[in-house]
Amino acid sequence: MTSLSLNISNFITLSLTPTNYPLWREQALALAESQDLVGHLTNDDPPPPQYTTPNSNDTTNTENFVPKLTDEFIAWRKKDNLLRGWIIGTLFEEALRLVVGLDTTHAIWTALKDSYAEDSQEYEFTLHQQITYLRKEDDQSIGEHIRTFQGLCDNLAAIGKPVPDKEKVFYLLTSLGHEYETFTKTMLKPPRPSYSELISQLQSHDQRRNWFSNHSNVHNSSTPQVAFYGEQQRSRARVTYMFFPLCQNHIFLIVSNQDQQTFGINV
Repeated sequence: MTSLSLNISNFITLSLTPTNYPLWREQALALAESQDLVGHLTNDDPPPPQYTTPNSNDTTNTENFVPKLTDEFIAWRKKDNLLRGWIIGTLFEEALRLVVGLDTTHAIWTALKDSYAEDSQEYEFTLHQQITYLRKEDDQSIGEHIRTFQGLCDNLAAIGKPVPDKEKVFYLLTSLGHEYETFTKTMLKPPRPSYSELISQLQSHDQRRNWFSNHSNVHNSSTPQVAFYGEQQRSRARVTYMFFPLCQNHIFLIVSNQDQQTFGINV
C-alpha cells in the first residue's frame, strides 16, 4: 500500500482527547510502523543535513557558493510532513492549539505526550479506584449494578488499560454486598468462573432470589398465618373447625364434635 492510497481511518479511529491518549498513541504508532516512519516520531531518524556545504578542496568557487537543500533532507522532509499531516488530522481544536508552529512530527509527538500522558495516568488511577471501591446500592437492581461496573471496565479499555478477566471476576463479586455473601463465597472458591460465566450465573441467581421473594410475599398476603374459627350446627352435632394454612394450596382442618372426638382433614 502506497502512502498516497493509504486510508488513515483504518489505523487511527480515535480523535485525541485528554482521556484516551494511551489508545490513540498505540494507533498512531501502528500507522507509523506500517509506513516505516516510527523514527520520525521517536527522533531515531533525525533530519539529515539541510543544506549543501562548499567543497573545502575547491577554493575557486567558495566565494560564489550558494547553499542548496540536500536531496536527503528533501526526501526526509517529505516523509515527515506526510506523517505530521496524518497526526494533525486526528486532533481536536484543543489539542491542535498545542502543536501550532511545530514543524516536525517529533516535536508534535513530544508536545502531545507532555500534555496528555499525565492526564491519562490520573484518569486511569481514578477509574481503578472507582472499580475497587464500587458497592451495589440497596435500591439498585443487579442489572443496573452490572452496567455500572461494565462501564468502568469499558472506560479503562478505551484508554488502553483493560481489566484482566480474573480481576473483573474478583472486583464484581466483592462489590455485591452482604445480600450476596453466600453467592460470593461460592464463586470465589476455585475453580472460579470466567467473567462472562459469572454474569450469567449472577443474573440467574438474582432471578431466583426475586422469584422466591415475590412468591413468599404472595403467600403471606393470601394465606395469613392465623387460624380461622367457626361453628356450624348440623342436626344434633355442633362442629367446631379451625383452619391452619400450611401452604398455598393446602389447609388443615381440625374438627371437634359434641362427643369431644377430634380429627384432622387435609383439604
